[in-house]
Amino acid sequence: MTIPSPTRSRAQESRAAVQRLYIAMRHLLIRGSYKPGGMSGKTLMDSLMVLRPEIYGSITDTERVELNGLHYVFQRLPRGIEECRFIRLITREGYENSHFPPIVPPKRRRNAYRIDAHELYIEMTRGRSDIYDILTHLTFLYAEANKIYRNSLDSKGRQKREWRLLAEIVEHERKGEDFSRETAYTYLSTLLGRTYDEVVAACRRFATEEQVSSLFHITYWLGHLAKQELEEDADREVSFSSSLREKTGHHHYGELWAEAVKALLLERGLIERPLHIVSANLHSVMNTLFAPASTAQKLRGNRNVFDVARALSQPDYRHLRPLVTELALKNGMTELVDTSGSNIGVQLFDTAAFDPELVSRELKYVPAADPKQAPRHPGDGLCLWRAGLRKYGRAAAALPRAG
Repeated sequence: MTIPSPTRSRAQESRAAVQRLYIAMRHLLIRGSYKPGGMSGKTLMDSLMVLRPEIYGSITDTERVELNGLHYVFQRLPRGIEECRFIRLITREGYENSHFPPIVPPKRRRNAYRIDAHELYIEMTRGRSDIYDILTHLTFLYAEANKIYRNSLDSKGRQKREWRLLAEIVEHERKGEDFSRETAYTYLSTLLGRTYDEVVAACRRFATEEQVSSLFHITYWLGHLAKQELEEDADREVSFSSSLREKTGHHHYGELWAEAVKALLLERGLIERPLHIVSANLHSVMNTLFAPASTAQKLRGNRNVFDVARALSQPDYRHLRPLVTELALKNGMTELVDTSGSNIGVQLFDTAAFDPELVSRELKYVPAADPKQAPRHPGDGLCLWRAGLRKYGRAAAALPRAG
């Protein structure tokens, strides 16, 4: 009698997919390189299709290209990566002293260097999680590139007219020449498998990003490289430098970063104080505390913290962000610019130096009776951040743990 296999739940499938991704990526890192169109790349892509992360939306759809996911990923990858067949992940190896201009994505502070027309180097200084993050994004891009290529072919496997016309539009755009945007949106709609309205909205969203190429450019180059690989055997390749493979897992840059934070605490006489140390989502914490007060004269109306923070994230209000930083620096915030190479900024918040009249009222901030114990006050309404420092070995262990 055959015993039927139990049906796995979505959570069980996801856990298994994460495990397969982790094992495959670690194997590729040790091996030194892989081809996204080969068996290793297919293994990553299959696992990602099972996992289906929310940020990648309709990745499993065979025809519709995921526009929100593309926007999210290209905010975190260096500009021009869509044009490069060869991606090499490196550690900090001296390219900051070369004549290659660094390319820094708008939402991820990591340096990249365009070596030539076909190759891009990206610095990895935050350990395996940073490498896995990049590999996951690249796998998503290659999946969407294959969709674009399939959408560019007719039922007989011939190139569609829209693809040839998109190539002309990209050339016009490169030269700064005028072209009919509505016609271009129509061509793009066919190649992306999306409605006209969806394409227009996506193109406008991409256009607001200074360090991201246009959606016309991205669509063409993703599809072009997929076409070259499938029709001309011009394989894409992702590789890892020997220095990166050697240093990964040793927290080299993390310890330098933690030592710099410790040195600042000693310099300011704050090493024994319970403090708020923020190393992620820096603008979010600062905006929550001081954005309403610093922008009250510029943003009219009765706005809550969420409304103000959302407004500051829009390009139209980008010029107001320095006002928030200026007020925060005068009210207990210390900012440490990273010099370790990890590209992780740090903000220290000393609530004893807060002006209660300037802190967002929705936080219901109440100053502590004893300034030396300010963050421990039960009415303070804030949280304590220490995860960034606990993560990095000996240097972090030397820091006092509060709370």
